[in-house]
Amino acid sequence: MLTNEVWFPSVIWRGTITDIDNTVLKEYGYTKVKEEEDLRLNPDLRNWRSTMLSLEECAEVSKLVNVIDQGMFQVSQQVGLRLPQLYNIWININYPGASNDLHNHINAMFSGVYYVDVDPNIEQGDIVFERNDGADLHLPEHMIEHYTYYTGKSATYTPKTGDLFIFPGWLKHRVSTNNSQQDRISIAFNYGE
Repeated sequence: MLTNEVWFPSVIWRGTITDIDNTVLKEYGYTKVKEEEDLRLNPDLRNWRSTMLSLEECAEVSKLVNVIDQGMFQVSQQVGLRLPQLYNIWININYPGASNDLHNHINAMFSGVYYVDVDPNIEQGDIVFERNDGADLHLPEHMIEHYTYYTGKSATYTPKTGDLFIFPGWLKHRVSTNNSQQDRISIAFNYGE
């Protein structure tokens, strides 16, 4: 009778990387953040830190990028695009109490995040993807029997160390509050032309 065709999807790719030395990435990240803080003239009052990474300075970052490149090859083939190139990569350290506001990545075809140090059992902050196509204006709450990919307003993931997410750069996302007493460490990146 009826068939369905999915158009304009907001796809989120998810996987786990197991052969990266996260201890090396963590130490390198803290070193880079300290170097940047030492150069500041004014104190940074934010409860999170972020700084760009260099593939040339840390072999483990280069190794991670090689794995992400393989994932990006699969993603680009699935969606019918030429292989985009990495154009920036940075580390995020969310201290206890930190969160990140809703945002997207301008000019990125794809964005992503790799989790260096996060424990899913201690509420260090979920990644939340928000629907922004206006469907909420057309899907009244009283008509929704249960949430599905079609009716949902957001998708929430509780990450663990080693998780990798790749998603369209235009997809709005945020990070909920780190309610633990431990830093939450991730590496984010953008791919484009």
